[in-house]
Amino acid sequence: MLNLIKPQRLKKGDKVTTVSLSWGGAGDADLLWRYELGKRRLEEEFGLEVVEMSHTLKGSEYVYDHPEKRAEDFMNAFLDQSIKAVFSCIGGDESVRMLPYIDFEVIRNNPKIFMGYSDTTIAHFMCLKANLSSFYGPSIMAEFAENIKIFDYTKYWL
Repeated sequence: MLNLIKPQRLKKGDKVTTVSLSWGGAGDADLLWRYELGKRRLEEEFGLEVVEMSHTLKGSEYVYDHPEKRAEDFMNAFLDQSIKAVFSCIGGDESVRMLPYIDFEVIRNNPKIFMGYSDTTIAHFMCLKANLSSFYGPSIMAEFAENIKIFDYTKYWL
């Protein structure tokens, strides 16, 4: 039987980060507003301090061309002891290209909340391989920024 590491619960004032592990649309000029809305809602609705990793907002083309930088952001998010959770900006395609650059010991030895869905499933498998429980759930640009407000059920369960 596998005993997964369960990360610590978030509390108001915790620092969380956003990552673009797949599609880099969060950094595209025509979509940046949507990313900013999702970020603001996390800050205002949950009292979190939201910061971006170095390459989160570099845009679709850069993110696609540099899976090693996406992986670097993912690893640095886990290594940074001030960060309590990692939120995926949105899904996309081909995050599997990060695999050669992932250090599973970094994830295992620095457990924290990881959340996202769609192509982010690859990162959930990375967490699973590192023995860390992760959360298949909302992303910054979809559930947090897509509608007039965060759905009540999303807010409740988050």
